[in-house]
Amino acid sequence: MPDKFVISSALLEAAKATLANRPQVYWLVGGAGSGKSTICQALGNQFNLPIYDMDAHIYGDYHGRFSPTRHPINSQWAAALNGLAWLLEMSWAEFDAFNQAAVPEYLDLLAEDLEKLPPDDGLLIDGGIVNTAVAARAFPASQMVCLSRPGLSSRDVWQETPARLEMKAMFDYLPEPEAMWQKFLEFDAKISQTILQESQTANIPICVRSETDSVALLAERVAQALRLIP
Repeated sequence: MPDKFVISSALLEAAKATLANRPQVYWLVGGAGSGKSTICQALGNQFNLPIYDMDAHIYGDYHGRFSPTRHPINSQWAAALNGLAWLLEMSWAEFDAFNQAAVPEYLDLLAEDLEKLPPDDGLLIDGGIVNTAVAARAFPASQMVCLSRPGLSSRDVWQETPARLEMKAMFDYLPEPEAMWQKFLEFDAKISQTILQESQTANIPICVRSETDSVALLAERVAQALRLIP
């Protein structure tokens, strides 16, 4: 396990050259269960914006695009026999350092994809990152919104839908599966806290999701925060 993960300022600067000049690209961040995908879908339908699922890219095609020289942080993760076990062997401090150092590498590949599109094309990016303050060094904070859902525990979130609950089956293949599941829930709670705290630090607008909010009402608040509507 590496002792230190280093944030690449060079990759951030390179990504910023593309990302800072995409005025119609918007990014919704937030913890698990905060409503990112639901609101992206609602806004995508309302404003005819395609959705870029960052999680799907990070756990999907990015793995085939990570370069050991350009993306050394994620290349270590991708090369692990069991990526989930590799991450959960870390302390929280190591895991947080990994996530921070991973952001510039994700932005590098995001910028590469955006360069294939006309500069004025619109796009909604759905989640995918923990350290939003790092992302805001290359992507405009005014084009991001953080969704927060206070009062719900990580255990509740991961039992909320059958699809999320099925994830626990992945832990059956790890040593000490119940202990690893508990550590995952602990990390998940800290991820949500980190996203919210860093969004506040980076002046990223925050929309709090109440349990009584309709999708339409929350989508309207997010659209106002992103200045998609007055």
